[in-house]
Amino acid sequence: MATILVLDDDRVILDLLRTVLTDAGYEAVVAPELSAIPANTRADILITDLVPLKAYRRESALAWVSSLRARFSGSPILVVTAHADAVAEPDMLGANAIIAKPFDVDALLAKVDELLA
Repeated sequence: MATILVLDDDRVILDLLRTVLTDAGYEAVVAPELSAIPANTRADILITDLVPLKAYRRESALAWVSSLRARFSGSPILVVTAHADAVAEPDMLGANAIIAKPFDVDALLAKVDELLA
């Protein structure tokens, strides 16, 4: 069973994704921020909003994704965000994929399956 780490500062999104991912057969570890994740946590894939960013800035978004890459080396990163600028320039963030909020659950699960394949 794949472990999926979800980072989002919106409790509703965390609860939704925990339920959707668990129902789809994944182990879901959810947290509102990176510091809430135990140091030894491993993840087969990360799903993250641009958690520390209140306003989108490319440099800050890139730094966030880079910090996740450093901690979870080799794990694909799926950014799920309402920041339209991030969605418009996905190659600039270094994420494996970006999905815009609000998102379709089936499309999100299809992207997760694709990234895990």
